Amino acid sequence: MESSELGVKTQNGIFNRIGGLYGFIGKLLASSVACLLAVMAVAICYQVFSRYLFNAPSVVTEEVLRFSLIWMGFLSAGLCFMRAQHLNLPLVIDMLPERKSRWMEVLNAFLVLIFGIVMIWGGWQSYTGNAFMKTPILQIPMGTLQVVVLISGVLILFSQVALLSRMLASGRTSVASMLSVVAVIVLIALAARGLFNTQWVQTLVAERIDLISLIVLFVTFAVFLIIGAPIAIGLAFAGVFTLALQLPPDLVFSTVSETIFNGIDSFGFLALPFFILAGSIMNRTGLAMRLIDLAMLMGGRIPGSLWQSNILANMLFGTLSGSGIAAATAIGGIVNPVAREKGYDMAVTTAINAASAPTGMLIPPSGALIVYSLITGGSASIIALFVAGYVPGLIMGGSVMIMAYYYAKKLGYESDSTRHSNAERLKILLRAMPSLLLVFIVIGGILGGAFTAIEGSGIAVFYSFVLALLYRALSFKALYEVLVESAAVSGVILFLIACSSMMSWSMTFASIPATVGELLSTISDNKIVILLLINVVLLMVGVFMDMSPAMLIFTPILFPVVTSMGVDPVHFGIILVYNLCMGLVTPPVGTILFVACSISGEKITKVLPPLVPIFGLQIVGLLLVTFVPAISLALPRLFGLI
Repeated sequence: MESSELGVKTQNGIFNRIGGLYGFIGKLLASSVACLLAVMAVAICYQVFSRYLFNAPSVVTEEVLRFSLIWMGFLSAGLCFMRAQHLNLPLVIDMLPERKSRWMEVLNAFLVLIFGIVMIWGGWQSYTGNAFMKTPILQIPMGTLQVVVLISGVLILFSQVALLSRMLASGRTSVASMLSVVAVIVLIALAARGLFNTQWVQTLVAERIDLISLIVLFVTFAVFLIIGAPIAIGLAFAGVFTLALQLPPDLVFSTVSETIFNGIDSFGFLALPFFILAGSIMNRTGLAMRLIDLAMLMGGRIPGSLWQSNILANMLFGTLSGSGIAAATAIGGIVNPVAREKGYDMAVTTAINAASAPTGMLIPPSGALIVYSLITGGSASIIALFVAGYVPGLIMGGSVMIMAYYYAKKLGYESDSTRHSNAERLKILLRAMPSLLLVFIVIGGILGGAFTAIEGSGIAVFYSFVLALLYRALSFKALYEVLVESAAVSGVILFLIACSSMMSWSMTFASIPATVGELLSTISDNKIVILLLINVVLLMVGVFMDMSPAMLIFTPILFPVVTSMGVDPVHFGIILVYNLCMGLVTPPVGTILFVACSISGEKITKVLPPLVPIFGLQIVGLLLVTFVPAISLALPRLFGLI
């Protein structure tokens, strides 16, 4: 009995020490990524001001920014694994009985842990292999910079060890269950190796490497997606297994590290964290509320005025945050209590909030359009995509406004009877003007050639920070929290991009885009038919996959196909984002729909009936955008961007 109690105390002591170390590392990581993001914001502003105010452009800042972004991305990825913030699709896990669901959680933890080991191994090989290669400006050894892959792998490994320890300590799993998971993984690995070494598979690989790679790539990713593993890990393993068909085993690990590191080694990706940070500052300080007041004023004269105000507010809010989830949360949290008080149908209210929230992902600044531009290697410039997104974004929002008007008439809702004096209207407009000026300064500055799109994102941070200081709306603690959360959100996206680069590289290596193009050409060589088919595929993909991974997977496949048929890269980018925006509101993975329902308290089953007609009208808008290219391209052409 005494020895048993001693064993329990020893075990609890180990768990407590792991928990204490876990908390310390989490705080250290949060401070590190916050400092890196702050340094990057200062550096990008310095780059702009040194060139235009002092006529002394800096040659150092670009390299500092690039490598700071990479370190922030990988460290933030580790932080997000420690916080369990990475995207996954837990459909199967949620449907399983509790015991089997926990077993699947343990399986996913071990799979993530294995990938952490792969990153550690590959990071070490990159560190030792590139120790003498130095960067052009700062003369820092590349191996030293690439060691962040190893550090990120250690953080991922530690996060899963801590997760398994917590599960053991709480009784959610047992040692026997963990051993069974390890046994299953080993057996599957041995079976796969044995199958690969058979003569007929070797012959098939040698003769049709493109087809076998395509099958391995998508089957692997589908399996990881179904079992609820983090999407980034599924992307990475799909790339690793496909590479293993084509490269000797000793080269796979080093290739993994190099490819993941290079996946986010792009100056263009800086726009992502900066626009996220600017939107977070505006939202946190209440500056975005001034836009909501303006939307209430603009929508007040239309029947169902509260719904119309909700839609306009989501569209205006999107110009600051570029996040559909943020819009649905912020605007829905304000509109829903008023709607309930005034007797509005709450299912329709929720549907309208959810369907209009993604409009801000088309109306610039848009992180999705930035990612698309960078995936295509700049074939479509960021500013051209920004300008092209305005009219399609208005079409998507206008579709919801038409249906809101229809529902208001059907239910007998009148316009807002409140009448504002001219002085009150002017006051609301003036209060909103500083927030609106952010859009004019950033987009106008880029179009006018004052700064690039990337530098414009830094100016957006500077402008929002100055406003926060002027209004005394941002304490040091709040600023720190905004920096940490912005870095964490950026880390999820950047790690997805890094892992998807494995998949993209292996697809290119195996000529998979060309194979898919050949398959589509066997269906039809008519551009209209192919675009219609692509729309159907993307709408279906959006039902089951979040926007970021869907873009990272399907853009490299579909982009060569559509551009070979003469579709403009900017036009296709708008088609792609419009499709995937709708997917954010469709179950079972409709994150914006879930957020809107959780805020209003309505069940999804009650929200879907009024949502379906809105979707129908938005699909009509999608077809217009697809088959009338001028809707997307007229403004970019007017400004000479394409």
